[in-house]
Amino acid sequence: MDRLSALIVALAALVACESKKEEPLPGRADVGKSAKKAVDTAAFCDVQFDAGKGPKLKVPKLVGGTLAESAPTWRWINIWATWCKPCVEEMPRLAKWREKLGGKFELAFVSVDENEADLEAFRKENPGTPASPRLAEPAKQADWYVSLGLDGGAPVPIHVFVDATGRVRCARAGGVREQDFAAIEKLLGQ
Repeated sequence: MDRLSALIVALAALVACESKKEEPLPGRADVGKSAKKAVDTAAFCDVQFDAGKGPKLKVPKLVGGTLAESAPTWRWINIWATWCKPCVEEMPRLAKWREKLGGKFELAFVSVDENEADLEAFRKENPGTPASPRLAEPAKQADWYVSLGLDGGAPVPIHVFVDATGRVRCARAGGVREQDFAAIEKLLGQ
């Protein structure tokens, strides 16, 4: 019985020690709380290429505007459609992030809507919609996605990050969320 009592007292003491959280000493940082999680751009991108290794951006024929294959700065190309709810929802976030990052890159939008009438009707209902050329030949959409390093059937929205040499550095199929900002900031800083 004495051993059982001693075991119970020891377990109670152990539980008490485990449940008590110690505060850091004044003037000392709590390293466990202040350490930032490393940002992994490879986890953000569906495909990522090192500098000079990615495919050269090839822009298919567009209607209602142009998109240069090269630029003196990074470019973030957002491929979207009016019928794509996540595409429409993230547009203000992308514009806000561009401002937050000090305009270090060009933000361009390309619509994959089947016809110009759908795009024009959407613009009338949503006057803040950014300028956006449209793919002239929607049948070539899959070929364009493959040239970016993605699957031909990738869903929109698609985000393509092109460096100043005109090479694709990252391509991602799917929307971006608030928690993706750090990865995008790191990617554009490379």
